[in-house]
Amino acid sequence: MSLFFRYLSILVLFQFCGCGAGSIYNSSYYSETKLGADLQRVTFQGGSAPMAGDLCLLRCAEITLSAGKKYFQVVDSESGNSIRSFPSTYPFHRHQIHTDPMIDDLPFTTKTIRMSNLEPASGFAYEARAVDLSIRSKYDIKK
Repeated sequence: MSLFFRYLSILVLFQFCGCGAGSIYNSSYYSETKLGADLQRVTFQGGSAPMAGDLCLLRCAEITLSAGKKYFQVVDSESGNSIRSFPSTYPFHRHQIHTDPMIDDLPFTTKTIRMSNLEPASGFAYEARAVDLSIRSKYDIKK
């Protein structure tokens, strides 16, 4: 019986280790707002602080490529944490809702980007295809 529980524990541990950025990179974690012809605001919320920034950049690259553009510049950027609270339940009060909320601290990154086909003459610009390939490779995210 003890061997069974050890085996089960190892299996569960491997299951949790497999949960990476690929499991949270979907439309429920990012949003975008079109601000102009070539101007977009992109937000990614979730994961860890450095990961949220990288995945926001990945989404910026995807939007740029889908718009048929090659480059994007970050003209404004904001990052931080937002607090989400929800009522706690079992195991605290045997399926009864507890009055003290559980708190989840979620990192977010918001970037406003300007997209173009030509590399801008001034300022730093990202090449969208390179960002897309690099971040997908870093976090093993499939298309």
